[in-house]
Amino acid sequence: MYIVAFKYCVCIEKSLITETFISLQEFVSSKYDHEENSMSLSNKENKNWKSTETFSWNEGDVLGKGATAVVYKARRRPNGCVCAVKYFHERVSHHFASVALREIDLLKKLDHRNVITIYAVERDSPSGNYVMGMELCEGGSLYSMLDQPKYSYGLPEEEFLVVLFDIASGMQYLRQMGIIHRDLKPGNIMRFIDDTGQSIYKLTDFGAARQLDDEENFTSIYGTEEYLDPNMYEKAVLRRHSVPYQEFDASVDIWSLGVTIYHVATGHLPFQPYGGRSNSQTMFLITSTKESGVISGIQRYQNGDIEWSKELPGTCRLSLGLKCLVVPMLANMLESDKRRRWSFEQFFREVFKIQDMLTIRLYDCSVGSNLKIYVEKCDRYAAVQEKIAMESDIPSGQQLILFQNRELEEIVNDMTCEVQNYPTSVLHGQLYLYNKDRTDVKKIMIPDIPQYPVFPDMFPIENKVLDKDSHIGHKCSAISYLIEVQVKDLIVLQELMQQAERCLREYIQRITRRINNCVPEMCKLLEETKKRTESFYQTFGVIHDILYSVSSLAAEERICVIAKRHIEDIAFTLRDQSPRETQQKAENRTEEIKVYMSVLVDKVTEQEREAITSCVGCMTEDRCIQKSHHLSTKIYEIYKTFADHRKKRYLSQEEEFAHRSDRIRIQKFIEQLEFVMNDHCMKNTAKMHQVTNKQIAMLIKHFIRTGKVDQNIKSVLDCQSKLSLRMEQMVKRCTDLLCRLKVEVIPSITGQPVEASLRTMQVALQPRSSSFHPMTLTSLKSDFQILQNDSIQIESIMRYHAEELEAQANNLKELSENLPKPDSFETGVQASTDS
Repeated sequence: MYIVAFKYCVCIEKSLITETFISLQEFVSSKYDHEENSMSLSNKENKNWKSTETFSWNEGDVLGKGATAVVYKARRRPNGCVCAVKYFHERVSHHFASVALREIDLLKKLDHRNVITIYAVERDSPSGNYVMGMELCEGGSLYSMLDQPKYSYGLPEEEFLVVLFDIASGMQYLRQMGIIHRDLKPGNIMRFIDDTGQSIYKLTDFGAARQLDDEENFTSIYGTEEYLDPNMYEKAVLRRHSVPYQEFDASVDIWSLGVTIYHVATGHLPFQPYGGRSNSQTMFLITSTKESGVISGIQRYQNGDIEWSKELPGTCRLSLGLKCLVVPMLANMLESDKRRRWSFEQFFREVFKIQDMLTIRLYDCSVGSNLKIYVEKCDRYAAVQEKIAMESDIPSGQQLILFQNRELEEIVNDMTCEVQNYPTSVLHGQLYLYNKDRTDVKKIMIPDIPQYPVFPDMFPIENKVLDKDSHIGHKCSAISYLIEVQVKDLIVLQELMQQAERCLREYIQRITRRINNCVPEMCKLLEETKKRTESFYQTFGVIHDILYSVSSLAAEERICVIAKRHIEDIAFTLRDQSPRETQQKAENRTEEIKVYMSVLVDKVTEQEREAITSCVGCMTEDRCIQKSHHLSTKIYEIYKTFADHRKKRYLSQEEEFAHRSDRIRIQKFIEQLEFVMNDHCMKNTAKMHQVTNKQIAMLIKHFIRTGKVDQNIKSVLDCQSKLSLRMEQMVKRCTDLLCRLKVEVIPSITGQPVEASLRTMQVALQPRSSSFHPMTLTSLKSDFQILQNDSIQIESIMRYHAEELEAQANNLKELSENLPKPDSFETGVQASTDS
């Protein structure tokens, strides 16, 4: 039937050939999936059920197989709860019972969240094999997770940290119990899923474990080749004994743990000779001769050079902040010289330090990267800035960090405040980082995506071809999942770029509003100060003329000389025009600020209109995330088909046709996915980065301009401060001189002709009467009338006028002291702006 259909499709248009291939493949695939499922079910039904006093299981429900036992999914009596049973092989139960009993005895002693829980140990009847019932970890082993295409380049950061903390917690418990595991690897770490869906990773398979004190050594060899300590590898795999009766200690677990952590972070082993296990000599060469600090060595070709690296690969899904913490840890755990290798205490200390850290999400506008900054709870603002500088290459002094259009410094307020006391909204929110001293646009960071492998043209399809296709299909699916993750990240980056531009613009608009609110208040202050200044000059000018005229009434020439000297001092003070000059400078600068701010506000408004009208980036209707997910799922389904074909080892004619069709389909899906990633999302992200960074560069220039305006405002306030100080000094000087005149001159004025005194004072008053203080002028005129009628009162009247003039001076002094100072003015403006 399938052959006839194929011949028919050759006769129709070429555009329909691919669709016909796909429909035939789907039909064939569904048919054989159904047949395989039916066979699988029948096999399970045919398998024997086994049971012990507490557990029952079907031999078809295999969870895993090992060298010493098989693990089955089982039921626990009497409640029927699902569990797992480890059924030890007959040779282990009867001939190597010590192996099984050692694991059983150890597990009976252990009780920890991150160590597998044992329920009971029984013996199967009639075989007599040991059966160990334990909790079921439905998530499978960590190795089975890493073998899935979506985790082929390592676990996501959140899941990686769960693994790291759980393994460290479990190993710390084992060390406290004096136990070494000796076979640490992802296959011996199980994933338990609790009622909330949270993963809990548990150590299992204690067949090689034993009691070992800190100072105690052992000579027996256990473990898995890829995770073995170099010295143990030399003895166990190469069968070489460089040191007779070589002993090992607990540090071998540190090496295995380092390899495991690297595997979890990257999805592959750190040390890989070409040919794998068959090239044991090169494997030992890599692990034993690597330099200190090297965490991976890969040989890609036969007899090729080793590619050494001291960093995690670019495909690793950990953030840069976490990489900076994990890489030094791995370097110390994977030291070939065990004398330089970390102890468990150092490992635990570093892991739990990471666990206690807080994270801050910070988008770096310069390179278009969303950073995750790891900070200690007790860190202060300066330490946070230093860590940001390490990851962003922006020095602390050039960093502008915003959160919801406010500077982080403004929110934190106290620079000595510890990070753990920062507002929760900051610790869980999104921050934005700008370089306030540079406006050039940098290129965006390009994601590291491996190239897709190519399917070779091999006909006919044989076992070798099936193996190759399954391997290539797995790699294609892994790359596709990586691209799917990157597409999601690119869409998030595009949103962050727009938000970063908007946040900076709103921050600058907030500054301009504050400045514009400040200017009217500043103008009002200048006007009041100007009135006080002019009042001082006018009032003391009149006082000077009056005293100059009255001083001629002094009875003695000596008193007259003293009076004239003091009056000349007042005249000297009045000739000082620096207050008026300072006042004029402040007024000129204020006018410049008004014009500058008007232009700046217009430019920011124009930039806002441009940002709103620009339309770049992936649109919602493009459905980029949905497309990438759909295509990666299709590629994964084809890989699963290839894996099934590989297991069968022989394909019928129909299955072979479906296999060839899938080769065509997977290439088509790969091309479509690459187009979504490279020709659409990546280009749109780069274009948006270019556009938004250009706008951000303009806004940074506006921000610098607002800084200049702030400096001008401070200059005006500084002028006001100096003017207030100068006026205070001048008022004090004039007041002191009046006091001296009152004491030294006024008492000696009695005895002079009244008419002469009146004429002199009237002449002095006449030219300045319009500017003299009204109350003083009225009082003097009234007193002149009295003087015309009663000359005896000259002395008392002159004393009265001296006291009133002194009161007038004190009044001026009080007015000058009540002028707003720059600090209080600035605080008032800030308060009004915030409200």
